[in-house]
Amino acid sequence: MSEEPRGEIEIIPPGKKRDEDFASSRIWISSGSGEVKFVRLGPFQTMLLGLGLMTIVGLGLFFLSGLFLILVPAMALLGAGAWVANRLGVGPFRRLR
Repeated sequence: MSEEPRGEIEIIPPGKKRDEDFASSRIWISSGSGEVKFVRLGPFQTMLLGLGLMTIVGLGLFFLSGLFLILVPAMALLGAGAWVANRLGVGPFRRLR
């Protein structure tokens, strides 16, 4: 099995400027064949990407806040049980006499 020649590697020495058409903000997309393609995003695509990221963050906060609302009553029940156990003199925190 012979390997196909890949593209040449370009090393940019320090101090040399890049080409004008080379943008500093690009996104890579893999096509599955081991190649990496760089795509310049337009304003509409950037807005869609931002909206998608905000949706993911919003859903994460929504589910974490729901978890918090479940944990608050559970901790209140545990605290109330510890208080009742202390009043009854049962439990690991009773005073030794």
